[in-house]
Amino acid sequence: MKKLIMFDLDGVLIDSISNMKKSWEKTCEVHDISVPFKEYEKRIGRPFRNIIEDLGIEYTSTIKDTYDKSSLELLDQIEIFEGVHELLVALTVIKRRKIAICTSKDIDRTKKILERIATFDYVCSPKQGLRGKPAPDQLLNTCAFCNVDPSDTLYVGDMDVDRQAAERAGIDFVHASYGYGDVEGGVVCKMSIESPIDLLKLLD
Repeated sequence: MKKLIMFDLDGVLIDSISNMKKSWEKTCEVHDISVPFKEYEKRIGRPFRNIIEDLGIEYTSTIKDTYDKSSLELLDQIEIFEGVHELLVALTVIKRRKIAICTSKDIDRTKKILERIATFDYVCSPKQGLRGKPAPDQLLNTCAFCNVDPSDTLYVGDMDVDRQAAERAGIDFVHASYGYGDVEGGVVCKMSIESPIDLLKLLD
């Protein structure tokens, strides 16, 4: 039995694509960047700095500040996927599982969003000393904080960087196919769900 259910945030519990698109467009306007959102979108799931550098843009803290400020101002653009509240209640109250968030979104915005969703046993955002996905650091840090072995953990994500991080951490992975990306074949990529509530069927 899996004791800890770990979730990515964007594309798994929340639909934030509109928020990201408008925040990126504002960032491009302010900093004279000519990279279309579709290129940014391909890299969702990685830490913001990694995305910027992968796009061939010189990273500066002011670029991140602009994006984060715009994203906070547009939090009303974020929707919670149908079935998320019911899923989390079932996991914690009925099935008695620990739940955690492991996301590339910064902690301030993450906490603001989670106020609308639920209280989690642990929330892991990018922090000093932990490499971002696809490295396994954040996932292993979350397991350690929750005092649960990776073999007793399930990670739900929608991007291939999520799958890679889970595989490298030795954690079973569930692909949220309703999210923003596809995944390539991997030894732990055996399960897929078409909606959040479908996860309960995998835990019966």
